[in-house]
Amino acid sequence: MLLILALVAFLSLFINLHRYPFRGEESLRTIVAFEMWHSKSYLQPTFLGEPYYNKPPLFNWLILLSSHLIPWSELTARAVSLASLLLLALFTYLFSYHLSKNHLQASMASFILITFGSLFFFYGYLAEVDTTFTLFLFVSTALLYLWWRSDLILYALLSGLFFGLSFMIKGFPAYAFLLMSLLALVAYSKSIRRLFGIKALLLYLSSLLIPALWLLSLPEPLLYLSNLWRESFSRVGGDFSRLRHMLTYPLINFKDLLPWSALFLFLLFKQRKSTECPAYIRPLLLLLAFNYIPYWVSNSAGRYVIPLYPLLAIVFSHYFTKALEDRAFKKLFLSLAFASIILRLLYGLFFFPYWEQKETSRKRIALDIFSLAGKSPIACECPEEKSVCLYVGIFRGEPLKRLSLTPSAEYVINCSKPSGSPLKTYPLKDKEIRLERLNY
Repeated sequence: MLLILALVAFLSLFINLHRYPFRGEESLRTIVAFEMWHSKSYLQPTFLGEPYYNKPPLFNWLILLSSHLIPWSELTARAVSLASLLLLALFTYLFSYHLSKNHLQASMASFILITFGSLFFFYGYLAEVDTTFTLFLFVSTALLYLWWRSDLILYALLSGLFFGLSFMIKGFPAYAFLLMSLLALVAYSKSIRRLFGIKALLLYLSSLLIPALWLLSLPEPLLYLSNLWRESFSRVGGDFSRLRHMLTYPLINFKDLLPWSALFLFLLFKQRKSTECPAYIRPLLLLLAFNYIPYWVSNSAGRYVIPLYPLLAIVFSHYFTKALEDRAFKKLFLSLAFASIILRLLYGLFFFPYWEQKETSRKRIALDIFSLAGKSPIACECPEEKSVCLYVGIFRGEPLKRLSLTPSAEYVINCSKPSGSPLKTYPLKDKEIRLERLNY
């Protein structure tokens, strides 16, 4: 039954998804892929025609792959996150079953993972890197755990390769995860010797192989590396900022993990005198604790801990499965499960169409700009409103570039210093977007 619920929960993510306009960084990821598709230049990402150095290109490559199956739209990019979530649920099931030898518990882990609030209502389907990054990191960590237990060289090599692929999605956080996971396993086994053996060296080298091959193919690899490094540490704030973050961050994580974080705390309180921690759960708790530290002590957004969700789902599933023997708990769990799915169905049915039809919808604005400018050359001088520029580019069949890279431009989308004569203004909450006609 839990696998059926997990499938229903996953399918609910598709309702009206094509009607929900790009939000946040979705348009950035899609613009980079769209420009790769148009220019046929796949190694050096660009944004509005200019080199982009803040993220490696693997996520954009996956969007490109999706574009061969789904024409350019919201679904083209979001299909990558949806496929990643499905694979992540599958690997969570397999790893949980490997540890527990319990199909019900493994099914529970997959269902919990999909329906964690932050994934279920946002990042499980948005064209952000988080779910795909989590997929690669979880596979990397599971293989690392298997290598630590078995000492098989194949696991070491595969783990290193997947950590390298994780780097190709988000950069240096992948290696921070590798370091903290190794420290957690050292703490669990109380032995540091494994870190300095030949197999460990092969793991380290294999983790560098794919990123090194990609970087060496670029014209400015050191510039790219320095930008990736700066991007990784851009959210480390001052003392007061860090202290405030450390106090509030666990509450943010608790909210993002609802409803299962609340149910887990309720269960721990209810069974506080009889709660036990089996041997296979202990290393997972250490992996969670060690990898949580970097996010906790820096000004990270709540979604940055999504890579810990599969391990959390496996831990939660152990205690939830045992508690299902209690009829009252089973009713409570199923009530929360059905309520979550119903809320997600309503969210897709009503909120997505509402957001599409808002006056400030970037998709509506872009459609109006396209109706005015048509196929005439047009530039984008409003990178902060990249969704508008992306939609106009998709409607035209080619990406927009900055004005300096579009010498033949007759129109420009602007939201700062005027470049031409205003043709139409679109007021937003705290600024405005203008379509301007260029006078040469």
